[in-house]
Amino acid sequence: MATSHTENTKKLAFTAVLSALAVVILYVGALLDVLDLSSAAFASLCVLWLLCEFGTRFALLGYAIVSALSLLLLPSKTGALLFAVFLGYYPVLKYWIERKIPRFFQWWLKLAVLNAAVVGMLFLVRYVMVDPLWLEIATLVGCNISFVLLDILMDRLLRLYVRVWRKKLHIRF
Repeated sequence: MATSHTENTKKLAFTAVLSALAVVILYVGALLDVLDLSSAAFASLCVLWLLCEFGTRFALLGYAIVSALSLLLLPSKTGALLFAVFLGYYPVLKYWIERKIPRFFQWWLKLAVLNAAVVGMLFLVRYVMVDPLWLEIATLVGCNISFVLLDILMDRLLRLYVRVWRKKLHIRF
């Protein structure tokens, strides 16, 4: 029984370290406004790493920690909001969709969730700023293209991590 507590403590400590790393990544994105989307996508790779090593529970815990801390601490909330609204939980959603949903419907469901999140954010932004309709449509199209590229990148990075980096890092829990 003591081994289980020690193992969970190590997993929790590693989750905290990766969460801190993700917050630092988001902070760098907040300092350089042009990197908001990139930093949120890069921070979501920390959640992907947690999912790969420890499963859904610790990945969602890391997502919750990073979302809360980044929304509280960052000077510019754009990257934190992108992470909290979609990119932070996406690795867990991707894992669930690819395990439970037939292959034909996977992309449709992923894109539907993305578009719901983006449209929700656009409605929130509309109350703050008045953007022309063409800009909102361009944002939606750009998000869809970026999302497909991010999904492909996550697949390839996960395969590379499992096949090469995991052995070289010698992380044991």
